Amino acid sequence: MRGRVQGDPDNYISLLSAAQIETLRHVFEHKNSKEIARLMGVSPHTVDERVRRSLRKLNVSNRIEAARILARNGVFDHVTPYQPLTYQLIDLGGPPPANDGDPGRSTAGRVFDIGSPFPTASQPSNRHGLMERIIWPILIAFATILAFSALYSILVGLGRVLT
Repeated sequence: MRGRVQGDPDNYISLLSAAQIETLRHVFEHKNSKEIARLMGVSPHTVDERVRRSLRKLNVSNRIEAARILARNGVFDHVTPYQPLTYQLIDLGGPPPANDGDPGRSTAGRVFDIGSPFPTASQPSNRHGLMERIIWPILIAFATILAFSALYSILVGLGRVLT
């Protein structure tokens, strides 16, 4: 293969950049490219490109093997976390307020409190469980059916009035 380093991969760890080492540390923690991109503030394509270049430099065939080489050599033990060029807050606000059983809300209201499907100040990232991920599309489909049936009823009523 063109551009691959020949020899023992352990000898070529010094060829890696700090960003590549940090990317492989996340790979070692079993994160996928999208999760790594979110954590590092870059695109998933950038993560994949860093991994590809690391593989070439280390002369290995997959990302897990590359991450294991770095872990085996203790590189992750004393690495400084990668700092993106722009500083971005992880959370939009402070910690979410503690839910001490709001006396104004009934138990049924809490059962149906599934959170919004989009980021808000109190919920900046998607933390929905499986049931919430199933319920939201069903609710959206149901609301769409209701809206179109109401529109159809209005148009039929207008048609009868105008004829």
